[in-house]
Amino acid sequence: MIQTVAGIYEALPSDERAQAGILAGENDEAAALNLYGDEYSLPKAISGSNTFFLRGYGSLPPETLIVVGFAQETVDSLFEQCALAGTITNPYGVENDLRDPPNIFVCRNPLLPWDELWEQLKRYS
Repeated sequence: MIQTVAGIYEALPSDERAQAGILAGENDEAAALNLYGDEYSLPKAISGSNTFFLRGYGSLPPETLIVVGFAQETVDSLFEQCALAGTITNPYGVENDLRDPPNIFVCRNPLLPWDELWEQLKRYS
């Protein structure tokens, strides 16, 4: 997952990369991205899941988001533009709770102001 997200991040135009963020659907995805993402110079992941919600989205909200762990219908309901950019694979057959399909999107232009969007993303499970 980390390598796939890193490749998508690197493929963004440099001006967009400077204002990009990573939105993870689950706190375990966000934690993994934050733990291993430094090696790839990834921005810290944000998530509305559990206590990650309390960390917020930063003082400057990202303008472009790499979105992990959301269904196509969900990202289409939250952003003006989302494109499929990759898929998380599991070549080792390790069982996990990753949603199916495990798509990664690049999304732009939230349909709500960030404070309202953040409330929409809040989920305690």
